[in-house]
Amino acid sequence: MCRHRLSKSVNIGVTKLPVVLALIKSAGDPLVDVAGAYFPAWLACMIAGSLGAWLLGEFLSRIGLATVLRPSAIMYPSLFAALTGGAWLIFFSAR
Repeated sequence: MCRHRLSKSVNIGVTKLPVVLALIKSAGDPLVDVAGAYFPAWLACMIAGSLGAWLLGEFLSRIGLATVLRPSAIMYPSLFAALTGGAWLIFFSAR
């Protein structure tokens, strides 16, 4: 009975190891220098994604495709997520 408890505690410790390693590795966050102030890179990517989604939505509405891409409650957040992830991959994935 005692031997079984020991093996369970060892297994629990091994399963927590990836979580601990991920926390240690993710200590740094890329920073962007804007006019002397440092902002996190994810914030810059979210701003780029929101501006890009707005501009792309305006472009699609001017050429008449916005009526085809419905519902808007799904289209605009999807554009935002795609453009934000794309900005992150283009500018910060090389690190």
